[in-house]
Amino acid sequence: MNDDTRLAWRDKRKLRREFEQLGRESVRRKLHNGGYGVSQRADLALTWLGEQEAEDDRIKRWTLDAAVIAAAVSVITLLATLGIIK
Repeated sequence: MNDDTRLAWRDKRKLRREFEQLGRESVRRKLHNGGYGVSQRADLALTWLGEQEAEDDRIKRWTLDAAVIAAAVSVITLLATLGIIK
């Protein structure tokens, strides 16, 4: 892969597979140490890392929403069981 030319979609797909195999921390270290150079490969690594972080954020938000709903249902069930609400 030549850093001076645009990455073909096949090259991008290959790099993304490499990122998945390496994992976030390894990609982050390699990027930090200049392993991807200052090229489109480095840009793709940064983009991929951002996508991974965004997915984590979505999962965390969904988990928090589910926990809040479960807590609300539990409180309502408890109040109904105790006869406080009917």
